[in-house]
Amino acid sequence: MLAAKGFPTLIGRIVKDESGREIGKIVSFVIDSSGDVKEVLLENKSEEIIKYPIERIKTVQDDVLLISDIERRTEKLCEVFPILCRKREILESLFKNKEILPEIYEGLSAEFDKSLNDLRAEAQNLLGEIERQVQAQENNIKMLHLARAFLEMEHGVGNLKDDIFRQSLLSILREIKYASYRKMSLLKTRDRIISLTIQADKADLNTANVGDYGDRKPAINVRITSE
Repeated sequence: MLAAKGFPTLIGRIVKDESGREIGKIVSFVIDSSGDVKEVLLENKSEEIIKYPIERIKTVQDDVLLISDIERRTEKLCEVFPILCRKREILESLFKNKEILPEIYEGLSAEFDKSLNDLRAEAQNLLGEIERQVQAQENNIKMLHLARAFLEMEHGVGNLKDDIFRQSLLSILREIKYASYRKMSLLKTRDRIISLTIQADKADLNTANVGDYGDRKPAINVRITSE
């Protein structure tokens, strides 16, 4: 997330997508009643002003990027999930070492487990959306190759002038490159999410082995010392 004081310095900057293609120019930001920046306004090449959630704006060195909604949600998931898993492990350790009251442990563990289950559901939703978008990119790449074949054949039989053929072919090859990049980016994001869920499952298994909370009883004799 960008620091609030950095927003004015971005006005006038060119924004690109994750494949390096220009999206538009930042013309301003939208704030709420408390003065917090909520959205960014971009002017595209058609001079249309389009708004995006501010969470989708990311600075990488000298570039200003508009990341996809999937990437934004993935980054949030990768930020929150490990911290929540670690807190859940610490809570289990406190319980095992008899450093926390049973009723406190029960309440907190239930809240953590609910939050973790919500994150797992979000991870599954993201994986489903990624698979659909990967398929869409594959279909797009196939379509573009068919379009290239048409160009090549029509040029070969003399129905297209050389300059028009070259310009059209260049546009198609450029779009194939962008589509291939988007597909690879989606696959890398999918792998990040899968790796994250595997780590979370391992942490759950370790916690279960340590605390045996899967078979725990509501009433547990816990010794609380003043040390």
